[in-house]
Amino acid sequence: MTDLFKQTVERVTTTTDDAQLLFKPTTDVEKKGVLPDLDALSQDFQSSTDWDIPEAYLCLIIAAAFADGDLADEERDEIAALVKRSRTMKRLTPDGLARANQVVNRRMSERGADLSTEQACLTLPVDMRLSVFAHCVDIVLADGELHPTEATFLNKVTAWMSLDGEDAKNILTSIMIKNRY
Repeated sequence: MTDLFKQTVERVTTTTDDAQLLFKPTTDVEKKGVLPDLDALSQDFQSSTDWDIPEAYLCLIIAAAFADGDLADEERDEIAALVKRSRTMKRLTPDGLARANQVVNRRMSERGADLSTEQACLTLPVDMRLSVFAHCVDIVLADGELHPTEATFLNKVTAWMSLDGEDAKNILTSIMIKNRY
């Protein structure tokens, strides 16, 4: 190590407390447990279903709209807006979107709404789940009411996505307030 580098390191370490250091050396004790569980991390980004991410996203927002057995105009409008502004959906060509819609409709018809929705939840990457849940809540509440079947749907989705209950509750509360005004 050059003398200039040594002097700089000494000056930085003596004049800056540990809270302000961007990089500080670790001891052997601190190194233990530093590496993430790579198997668990990779599972967060792999799907064991036959859905792809846009199909899963579309399935969930469609299932949210039909959770009360009816598709309100507000729910239809919300789905159309989401498809236009979502990065996941904007990547699809019009033909790709039509194909995804056909796949979702076919699977929901063949497998049933619950199984399809559960598989769609499991397909989404962990870091996408909370935002998709928020979209589902927004669609469910687009008509201004939370029906018992919609509450049941949201509870199932919360469980299937392994979301924290407090996070889900906070989203529901926030969107209820948003839709009130």
